Amino acid sequence: MIVVYLFILYSALISVADGNHFLGGTISWRPLNTSATGSPVAITIIQTYSWTYSFIPCTQATVASNAYVPSYGGLAAEVLECIYNCATGAIGYPNISVIPRCTDFSVAAGITTGQRSDTVYLDINDDFAAAFRDSSWRPLATNANASWAISTRIIVKPRTDTGYFNSAPVATVMSPINIPYNKSISITIPVADADGDTLRCRWANKSNGINECRGVCPPNSLPPNTIIYPNCTIVINGQNLSDWYAVAVTVEDFINSSSITPLSSVPVQFLVHVISASSCPTLPEIIGIPLEYS
Repeated sequence: MIVVYLFILYSALISVADGNHFLGGTISWRPLNTSATGSPVAITIIQTYSWTYSFIPCTQATVASNAYVPSYGGLAAEVLECIYNCATGAIGYPNISVIPRCTDFSVAAGITTGQRSDTVYLDINDDFAAAFRDSSWRPLATNANASWAISTRIIVKPRTDTGYFNSAPVATVMSPINIPYNKSISITIPVADADGDTLRCRWANKSNGINECRGVCPPNSLPPNTIIYPNCTIVINGQNLSDWYAVAVTVEDFINSSSITPLSSVPVQFLVHVISASSCPTLPEIIGIPLEYS
């Protein structure tokens, strides 16, 4: 088995609204003050997205000036909208914009990445899900025009162990990831949690009124026998050369290893591309023992 470690590159990739170049994404959130008292509670939401460079090009100048990414196909009007428990569980949430500021780009790889951070003021005990939804992903092996939903669950309740407010997990990913044809590949998604909570990964799904994946819900969106483990390792085998697949994962934090009730959930979505295996007889290797989540 070949193992792929995703080194820290906060690249959640998202396409343009109404264009077929969505590549994935991630969202996280945290309280400004974990020991805050009273209501409302200041919560910072961090969205990181990337697009095909030819449609939304950032430059060294726009990165240096902290400029917003160019709007394309109505992107500037898109919002991270409440999709679950909105009437009573999202008091104070205003449906924030998704258009980020330029942070990175690669002309050679054809990628633009941007991030934005917003602080919202929510009622204590708020519990809701918010999502960026549109279409579509680049043409995939399972769907030529798949729509996307990238969503996070925000729960503003004091923890039962410390009495402080919870911080959601943070995940990092690279997209797209090239995998060799007809080889079993292990992809490990680095995840971390400021509270030191137990973290588990699962496939994104449609349940309890929350659609986390729309047109790319696993396992039907992936090659047969693709597996995800709770430690955020995915085993995948691309059996058709040149196929593209969208991988939609949800990361959840738990107060301890025996708990089955998540404190929050964050999305990780990225592309996998099946390519010809390298003819080089010398495989790459990692020197030394990498730190967990590195």
